[in-house]
Amino acid sequence: MHPGDVPFDRARIQAVLDATGFDPANLSIRETNRLVWLIEEQLGVRYIRMEFGIPNLPYDPIGPQVAREAEEHRAVSNRYPPFDGIPELKAEAAGFMRSFLDIEVPAECCIPTVGAMQGGFIAQAIAGNRLPGRETILFLNPSFPVSMRQTRFLGLESDSIELADHRGDRLIAAVEEKLASGRIGGMLYSNPNNPAWITLKEEELRGLGELCTRYDVLAIEDLAYLCMDFRQDYSVPGHPPYQPTIASHTDHYFLLVSSSKIFSFAGARIGIAVISPALLEMKAPALQAKFGTENVGHAFVHGGVYCTTSGVPQSSQWGLFGLMRKANAGELDFVATTREYGRRAAALKEIFTRHGFTLVYDNDLGEPLADGFYFTFAYPGFSGQELLMEMLYYGVSAITLESTGSLRKEGLRACVSFVDASQFDLADQRLAAFQADHAVPASTGETVSRKA
Repeated sequence: MHPGDVPFDRARIQAVLDATGFDPANLSIRETNRLVWLIEEQLGVRYIRMEFGIPNLPYDPIGPQVAREAEEHRAVSNRYPPFDGIPELKAEAAGFMRSFLDIEVPAECCIPTVGAMQGGFIAQAIAGNRLPGRETILFLNPSFPVSMRQTRFLGLESDSIELADHRGDRLIAAVEEKLASGRIGGMLYSNPNNPAWITLKEEELRGLGELCTRYDVLAIEDLAYLCMDFRQDYSVPGHPPYQPTIASHTDHYFLLVSSSKIFSFAGARIGIAVISPALLEMKAPALQAKFGTENVGHAFVHGGVYCTTSGVPQSSQWGLFGLMRKANAGELDFVATTREYGRRAAALKEIFTRHGFTLVYDNDLGEPLADGFYFTFAYPGFSGQELLMEMLYYGVSAITLESTGSLRKEGLRACVSFVDASQFDLADQRLAAFQADHAVPASTGETVSRKA
């Protein structure tokens, strides 16, 4: 038996897969997660879990503490929340935008949502219905797979640009070609990028912002990993450097801020959607049919938040208020805390590459890619789906890049959040076993497996 007790029993793993009814050629994140849980249970083994992008760091106690105080002293549980958010959180969120992005927005532009996902869902709905004939959302791929599922659910069309192949001036030219078609209502991307961890530079965001203004397209900027490009130090609120944002270069934007990754406050299911002041007041008659109003801000709150969740629970809002207030005061250095993900990524990248794996996305506009929440890897001779299934026998789980809209069909996305230093040796042993069983002859580059 190899170190790390791999490969696992292939027949038993196949039996677990067969029992789920999942399609092995098209596994979603949730299906992969469920499959691995079942294998661990059935075989009594532990995986190197890298398929699910969820936080796994200690959270600051101020969030739950302030939420609990709101329950005990404000009697928030017997009242519906205001659809547009409690005033205290809205004001603190505006301060947070000033502290870490260097943008000025009034409190009314900051709308609490049930996670950034709800904010993205409503933003897409508005962007795809605001102007007749503009029912297409442009993605800068790869992207969070669920964002693209939201597009389909909303009955909208999607188009995409492979971000890694279009940087700098090439990106601006490619986006302008798409926007000039007159079909694009919104442009959605994450920065840093999930899963490539590419970070758009200030000059790229300036060019994209100018295009959104010129072609009347709404930017939907997903900041789930805000301040997590650890090549910069964004830890001092109100002082440069600031997280770059398209909001500095256009008034056609929605910003999606999540509490899940930066504060490890995922269970509270709360984010903030920031709507530009100009967009908040914008009139769009085409929205009337689906949202009951032609005002964009009203459509977001009463046509979107109200119709889907009737607001965010007040206890969660008070919890996020406590976290943002502490961060704005410089008393909660969430950047230093989340830097742990960068350390894990650096260690795991070294282990993977030492055992014959390659990094799919390894360059960021001429600079080495930052170490962060995700990285991407491939192995010679395997497609992404083939590699996903083969890695399961070696106790390592991930998801395919293909599921993220990437054109790189050979790779997998790995999330580092659940792999801490206690598993580095185990990862090393299992990947060494994988390499030993999948020799790559130098003459052909084709993988030769020594396992039946």
